[in-house]
Amino acid sequence: MTWNSDKTYRLIGVILFSAFIWYFTSILVYLILASLIGVISQPLMRLLGKIKIKKKSLPNSISAAISMIVMLLIITGFLAILIPAINSQTTALMKVDYVSIGDNIGENLQLLETKLRQIGTLDETEEIEHRIGEKLKDLVSSIQLNNVFSGLVSTTGSVFMGIFSILFLSFFFIQDNKLFTRIVMLFIPENKYKQTNNILEKINLMLTRYFAGVLIEVSSMMVLITIGGWIVGLENAILIGFIGGLMNLIPYIGPLIGATIASILVTMTSIYLGVEHTAGLVGGILLVFAIANMIDNFLLQPIIYSNSVKAHPIEIFIVIIMGGTLGGPLGMIIAIPFYTIIRITLKEFLGDRIFIQRLMKDL
Repeated sequence: MTWNSDKTYRLIGVILFSAFIWYFTSILVYLILASLIGVISQPLMRLLGKIKIKKKSLPNSISAAISMIVMLLIITGFLAILIPAINSQTTALMKVDYVSIGDNIGENLQLLETKLRQIGTLDETEEIEHRIGEKLKDLVSSIQLNNVFSGLVSTTGSVFMGIFSILFLSFFFIQDNKLFTRIVMLFIPENKYKQTNNILEKINLMLTRYFAGVLIEVSSMMVLITIGGWIVGLENAILIGFIGGLMNLIPYIGPLIGATIASILVTMTSIYLGVEHTAGLVGGILLVFAIANMIDNFLLQPIIYSNSVKAHPIEIFIVIIMGGTLGGPLGMIIAIPFYTIIRITLKEFLGDRIFIQRLMKDL
C-alpha cells in the first residue's frame, strides 16, 4: 500500500483534532452540551415553525430566540421554587437540637460507652450522647448553605463564562439543526459522505425522541414524588421531589438512591418529634417512591426507551448494566444514547450482514 499526500493530510488532521480535544476539553464539553440543548429544543422549534404570520413562517432566528427564552424561563422558574426549598431544608437542619437527640437515645448507648471507656477512646467524664450530638451538629454546620455559596463565589467567573458559552453556542445549534452534522462532515471522506449523513440524520431523530422522553419522565417523577410528599405530610416535599426525579436519570438504581437520600433527610428533620412519628414519615415517603417507581416502570419507561430507541426491554437492560459496569452511574445514564449511535452506525455500514439485520430489524 502506497502512502500519498491525501493520507498525510488526514493523519495531520487527526493529530491536530486529538490535540484540540486534549488541550481544550472544556470547549468540547460546551459544544456537546450546546448540541444536546439543540436536540432537546427541536420539538419546540418544529411547533414554532408551524406558526404563520401573514402566510409566512417565523424566521429560524426568531424561533431560536423564542426557544431560548422559553428554556431560560423554565429554568428560572424551577430555581425560584427549588432554592427556597433548599434554604428551608438547611434552616430546619440547623435548628434541630442534635445534643438533645443524642441524650434521648442514651439508654441504647450505655454498652457502647462502657466499651469505649475500656479502650480509652472516651474520657471518664465525657458522655457518648453529648459527643454524638456535637459531631452531628458539626457535620450539619459544615454543609450549611452559606458555606456552599462561599465556595461557589470563588469560581463565579469560570461558571458564568461556561454558562455564557453554552447559551451562545446553543442558540446556533437550535437555529440550525444541521449545524452539528456539517461540523462532523468536515472530517468525513467523500466516499463515506452519504452513509455518514444518513447516520447523523437518524441519530438526530432518535436522540431527539429519547431526550424529550427522558425530560418528560424526570419532570413527571418530580411532580409525582412532590405530590406524594405533600400527602404524607412532609414540609420539604419539593426538595425531595427534585432529588427523586433527578436521581431517576440513573436507570434501576436511581430510585433507590433517591429514596435513601429522602429517608435520611426526613429522619434528620423530624427525629425530634419522636421515633414513631419519624418512622411513619419515612415509611410514607418510601411508599411514595415505590408507587412512583411502579408508574415509571410500567408506563413511562416502556414508552421512552422501547419506542424512542426501538430496542427490546431486555436489550436495554443488558446495555444499561454494561454501561454501569464500565462507567458507574454516569455510564448507566449515557448507555442508551451511546448504544443508539452504535446501532445506527452498524446498520448503515454493515446492514448486509444477517446478524446485524436480525438485531436491528426494528430500527
